[in-house]
Amino acid sequence: MAENNSALQWSSATLADFARRTGLVGFWRWWSAELTPLVPTRAREAVQRRRLRPVLAFDGDEAVLYRPAAQQHASGLVESARIPLTGDANAVAATGRAAIAQLAYGTTTGEPRVVIALPAKQVLRRTLTLPSAVEENLRRTVGYDLDRLTPFKPDELYFDVVVVDRDAAKGELRVDIASVRRTIVDQAVALAVGWGASVAAVVPVAPEAAALSRLNLLPEHARPSRSVWSRWQFWLPLALLALFAASAVILPLWQKRDYAIGVMKQAEQARVQALQSERLRNELDRQAGDYNFALGRKYAFPGTAQVLDEMSRLLPDDTWLTQLDIKNVARGKDPARELTMRGESQNAGKLISILEDSKLVGQAAPRSPTTKIQQGTGEVFDLAAQLKTLPAPALVSLTASGAAPVAAVASPPPVAPSEPAPAAAPVAKSAPAAPASGAPPPVAATPSPMPVTSPMAAPGSPPIPGMAADRSKEAN
Repeated sequence: MAENNSALQWSSATLADFARRTGLVGFWRWWSAELTPLVPTRAREAVQRRRLRPVLAFDGDEAVLYRPAAQQHASGLVESARIPLTGDANAVAATGRAAIAQLAYGTTTGEPRVVIALPAKQVLRRTLTLPSAVEENLRRTVGYDLDRLTPFKPDELYFDVVVVDRDAAKGELRVDIASVRRTIVDQAVALAVGWGASVAAVVPVAPEAAALSRLNLLPEHARPSRSVWSRWQFWLPLALLALFAASAVILPLWQKRDYAIGVMKQAEQARVQALQSERLRNELDRQAGDYNFALGRKYAFPGTAQVLDEMSRLLPDDTWLTQLDIKNVARGKDPARELTMRGESQNAGKLISILEDSKLVGQAAPRSPTTKIQQGTGEVFDLAAQLKTLPAPALVSLTASGAAPVAAVASPPPVAPSEPAPAAAPVAKSAPAAPASGAPPPVAATPSPMPVTSPMAAPGSPPIPGMAADRSKEAN
């Protein structure tokens, strides 16, 4: 506890020295003097009463106790009790304790804190002019010269010194020095403590001026800590102010943090949903691409039934087919299909122009020269043509409404039905193709009377018209 008190006293002295060096003390006094008239009277009186302490004045054979009291628009001291110092010691002690017990002001320990006022005849006071350089160590500097300034030795005295005035132009200080013999102070302090009081200060002035005196003849180790840093009255408002400031700063940040966390959660949910949507879109694109690839390969060119129907419609009645092939050929990166035809015709030279008018085939050209048939007027031909690619079918939406069309699912455009052929037609007409209905077109159910991929008829099948006649002619 003693170490803590000494540390507090040292910190208080250090702060006081710093305040004196930086001029804060003078500024505070000037500022307080300027603001004092502006403070309401009642508030000013309350502050003055708070600063006033009971004064115990020793003068000769008696001690007079003064207590703070409110007077007309002011605060002052009124006499509370007189304690004789002569006579029976027990009676003196009882009178003193009774007088101190009447005080309404006390510390947390329950002991009233009083100020002892010594009469002027017991105190040695001097006013000196010293250089400003000694202000930082003023008390120590004056202590070295006590034997020169007083008729007593330094170890016989208690002293205190305060700065009364400063002359910055000359660099001088005017100080007030007060000293008193230790026995006087110790005896007065012992009486006050014996009566149940705690001594706050020993001042060398009259009781009326005790509250304004800056001199304190109490030794350093016996002085109570006057540092505001150790008082709850200072820490509580400061803590409340710091708490309010921290709340004003931290609360908006905390709200912003919660808002940012909420936004981040929403962004994370949106990101997860976006990734899921992107994954579903990619899967849909892949499946639609796979499905459309197969449909594109299947329906990019006319079907076999359509080709047969088109050839039956275009070729004249005097034309006979002995071979009809449709096969895939490689022409760069794009797929292509080639149509080859072999047979007999009365006028083979017109077949190319007839095929060029078709909507399904193009680039018709002979593969070999035409050959006259012996003992007949017909010609044997061998032609090749390219199947034309069909236009891309219309895109069909995969959803009920509002979605972009993705899959291309449609049948090839229908072929106009052919005219009915006469009964002696060399090539049978195939059934007309079904109209587009969004599904692959069905192939005609009526079988073709001619082979498609073989130049010779299958065993047991009826002979192709024209072939039997040629063979009979050769036999004759």
